[in-house]
Amino acid sequence: MRGAIWYNRRMKNSSILLCAVLSLNAGAAEFFVATDGCDKADGSSAKPWRTIQRAADVAKAGDVVTIRGGTYREWVKPANAGRAGAPITYQAAKGEKVVVTGADPVGNGERGLGNGWKKRQDGLWTTRVRYDSFGGLNPFTDFIYGDWFGSGGRQRFRTRLIQDGKPLELHTRDLILGHGGAADRALVNIAGITSGTRTVPGDSAAEKSPNVRPGYQTKWGMELGWIYDKSTILYKGFDLSTPAARRLKIHFSSMSFKSLVEICDAAKPEKPLATVRPPITGDWRKYDTIEVTLPDSAAGVKDLLFRVRDADVVGRPMGLAGLVKPGNAVLVKGMVYGTIIAAFEKDPNVCVPELIVRPACFYPVVEHRDYITLRGIMFVNAGPNWAPPTSEQTAIVGTNWSKGWVIEDCEVSGTECSGITLGKYGDEFDNVGPTAANYHNTIMRSISNGLDRVGHHLVRRCRITDCGQAGICGSLGAVFSTIDNCDISYCHWKKPYGGAEMGGIKIHAAVDFTVSNCRIHHCGSLAGIWFDWMGQGAHVVGNTMWANTQDLFFEVDHGPILVEGNDLLSGTALMAFSQSAAFIGNRIRGGYRYHNDKRRTPIFKPHSVTLDSLDKVECGQGAFIFINNILGNDPRFEKEAHKSRYEDNWMIPAANWKVDEATGACTITPPAGSKKPDFKPVDAKRLGKAVLHDQAFPEPTKLPLPSTDKQSP
Repeated sequence: MRGAIWYNRRMKNSSILLCAVLSLNAGAAEFFVATDGCDKADGSSAKPWRTIQRAADVAKAGDVVTIRGGTYREWVKPANAGRAGAPITYQAAKGEKVVVTGADPVGNGERGLGNGWKKRQDGLWTTRVRYDSFGGLNPFTDFIYGDWFGSGGRQRFRTRLIQDGKPLELHTRDLILGHGGAADRALVNIAGITSGTRTVPGDSAAEKSPNVRPGYQTKWGMELGWIYDKSTILYKGFDLSTPAARRLKIHFSSMSFKSLVEICDAAKPEKPLATVRPPITGDWRKYDTIEVTLPDSAAGVKDLLFRVRDADVVGRPMGLAGLVKPGNAVLVKGMVYGTIIAAFEKDPNVCVPELIVRPACFYPVVEHRDYITLRGIMFVNAGPNWAPPTSEQTAIVGTNWSKGWVIEDCEVSGTECSGITLGKYGDEFDNVGPTAANYHNTIMRSISNGLDRVGHHLVRRCRITDCGQAGICGSLGAVFSTIDNCDISYCHWKKPYGGAEMGGIKIHAAVDFTVSNCRIHHCGSLAGIWFDWMGQGAHVVGNTMWANTQDLFFEVDHGPILVEGNDLLSGTALMAFSQSAAFIGNRIRGGYRYHNDKRRTPIFKPHSVTLDSLDKVECGQGAFIFINNILGNDPRFEKEAHKSRYEDNWMIPAANWKVDEATGACTITPPAGSKKPDFKPVDAKRLGKAVLHDQAFPEPTKLPLPSTDKQSP
């Protein structure tokens, strides 16, 4: 396995502790849990408990909780901590499928969630559920919020209503019926417009309504973003002199609602030149093209004004039956009960849906529940809140300011926010404002609250997918941690909302933090891996990344960061507002985005969380090192604050790279006459130290040198 040399070096001291571990575990117990057990039993193999929580209330350092196959509908809150060498282990029974879920069936009378679905005259289904039957999350009143969260002008649910494994799109009654029924419904997104042989990106509009959100990079350029009812967008300078130029191709995407787009001469906007009704594509990242021919009267150079309307409400009022489309539901809050009105694809009394009613599946409610191991368990469908760096970070599975967790061979999926958090505790300063100053204060409080007592986590051989915010995130509490051999995908991929904390892996204070041998793909803004503030001694080694908005984002990091032996195959490989990052032995297909950031962040003494300086040095830009890489684009740039180095790289144009969207397999064809450089060994001495503080780069791991013949992943 790539990275094995490094990994063994990190773990070699573990064998020294073997005798001590055996001694510590001498009095350890094994408890059993089964779906047909009883919490009044003794927890033995013959008389297992019914809930994992019953075991979590009892288990102590060195104990093992073995969970037999089945579905467990609970939020497990571990009461006790393990010790170094004597963790508390929660494991699936060998060969059995264990699912812990934050969702309950709704409408079948179980657990108080509704007493059957009734079909209305308009074809919609409805049921009522009692608030006191929930497990810590009220689906009707608990919405996503927090620092750096962008709601897009509407309330975003933390819950999901799921039928046959597929979540419905949720709305409030106000969202559906208020403001004429459409003010808060994202309708369509323009990725680009083609006129003749000319294509302009969607975001090249000269003017746009404030109801438009930023979008993604597409093959037509940067898209415009979500467009709401009554929005207007102005594009200037279309030469429509020829019939071919007057045949417009509009490249777009949409999620759920039909739109009507009027195309007008901006000088005479009263009467549209043409009207189109783009069909629903079902995903903000799934694009289609619709063609429209403008009349001969439009000949000449014109500025075009696009007016967007909700097609369901143009010219006629409509009730819920017309607005709630298949795959959509309305959640109506009440005093004691909440009402669900849904357009199901299947009879809900036969194919019973589930509603997320718990904020987490496994998350301690108190800090320092150290040394816990989770092994071989599926954690699915929970409703944590947004996890910004300035507040408590909850997720389907989270450590809550602890040390030494091992999460291995698990699957985590199904949340509007984050899958796994290795992050910050909560206090009275949570979400006081999305500013650099507030995060700076958060850092100082965290140091006082025991930053040297947390982190050192290991997440390995896990699959994390379908997370609205991030697959794995952590603010400060992830120091000295490793993510190894994981598959992280479809995180913030459908773009359910905006903000600044999204992606596959989002870490603040990536101090001696390692991501190795992972497959990270189909992750939306802002990156597959995002190190934000205080990336120092970080190591990104042996990973394969593809089909992401961009693969890496290093934001205000002083380094050193070593990026080694990876396949970075997305359209954008790196966005960097940082310095002192070295790239050696990678295959890098995509482009680069640089910014000379003047923010000042703390710097730690090497391999510690002891402050070396607080805010004396601007982050600056540059001091990058590119050695022994195969590159699809030239990484060099002007106006760097610190001089960079480029040695022995092989340039093969990105057009000669073919990447399989589904698997990440890559084929590189060198141009005729292209000669491979003489790749020479690289060690930490050759890399040197970070520019602004005295810390050497991590020692490279002796991975195989990059080749055009190697397949990924």
